[in-house]
Amino acid sequence: MASLMTSASLPSKLILSKGEYKTCRIKVKDAQETFPAIALSQQFYSFFRVAKDRDKALNMLSKLFDNGHRAVITQTPKAYAIWVLETEAMPLG
Repeated sequence: MASLMTSASLPSKLILSKGEYKTCRIKVKDAQETFPAIALSQQFYSFFRVAKDRDKALNMLSKLFDNGHRAVITQTPKAYAIWVLETEAMPLG
């Protein structure tokens, strides 16, 4: 878990640990294909991109927030995955 106290536009919790979310697949409005996603607090985040190091992931997250997107990061064994909130997503299954 990481906290970033320097920017009010970012949430205090940026990097999630495995027990805080569940992986799933979602369907997004107006899209025919399904997407890998995570479920967190009854909201769905679609996979966006992978960054090899923490600073690069945090920089991408900051840019997403600057553009009005809500996003979170999960840590994988070799990298950091960035996930973007999908407000109109429907879970599959």
